[in-house]
Amino acid sequence: MLLLNLARSAAMVGAALALDSARKAAVSLAGCLLVGLLMAVSLAFLTLSGYRAICLGLGDVYAALIVGCSYLMASLIAMLTIQMRCR
Repeated sequence: MLLLNLARSAAMVGAALALDSARKAAVSLAGCLLVGLLMAVSLAFLTLSGYRAICLGLGDVYAALIVGCSYLMASLIAMLTIQMRCR
């Protein structure tokens, strides 16, 4: 009888810990999604303002080339760092 109560208590403690971990993970995920959304919006505004500033100085074609190439370089650098990290 004592072992049954001990097993039942251990199962309840385990379930409580699992639920608490799931709640913390959900809150953390929601926070990360909110931060990611805010960063994406700020990146869009910065891209637009940078494009418009380059447009006024150099023209439409060069502005698009500069902004596009800068994003291409940033993505290539990010991909390289991710691959270096996996090794």
